[in-house]
Amino acid sequence: MRKLNVSKESVRIVVCLGVIALVASLLLAVVNIFTQVDEAAELRKAIGDVYAEAEIEREIDLKDYDDTDGTEVLNAFVATDGAYIILTHVAKADKVGYNAEGVSMLVVIKDGAIIKLSGYSHSETPGLGANAFKDKHLNQYVGLTVDRFDVSDGAQIIAPESGYFTPVKVTSATYTTNAVFLAVKASVRAYVILTGGM
Repeated sequence: MRKLNVSKESVRIVVCLGVIALVASLLLAVVNIFTQVDEAAELRKAIGDVYAEAEIEREIDLKDYDDTDGTEVLNAFVATDGAYIILTHVAKADKVGYNAEGVSMLVVIKDGAIIKLSGYSHSETPGLGANAFKDKHLNQYVGLTVDRFDVSDGAQIIAPESGYFTPVKVTSATYTTNAVFLAVKASVRAYVILTGGM
């Protein structure tokens, strides 16, 4: 049996590498402490920017809510004036959304009608897909009542002749327009279900 021969130089190298790794870990931990984003605070700020008319009264527990069609309701709140504020994410899917990160929308619904909405997060290209988040495009949803949307499972983009709302698409941003529409529709679906309408 051979005896393992470890030189002092090898031990020094291993100790040095260990110390460097420890110092790097400590530096990363300190940087993380100062750059960490409080997601709940960011969301509340975004809600305040979109809907300053009332305070959030309570968060809705979504554990019994089932998402549908590549959409996910991330958060839902009820404001002191009875408005529902819903954050919905749409993942990239076939002909829905262009960027792999998907699209998240904040939609405010009060008394059965959309009263405000805003893009919460997206990575769409400025001047192209990002145009789907401009007020000029989003304003087509304001004032629509929830009965203008087909919120049944599997219903995606609806033909105009169906009687349901079909969005005007942004030129050169069809996929993103579809993603915004599905995020709004998912928010409407959540509102209908959470208020006992389905």
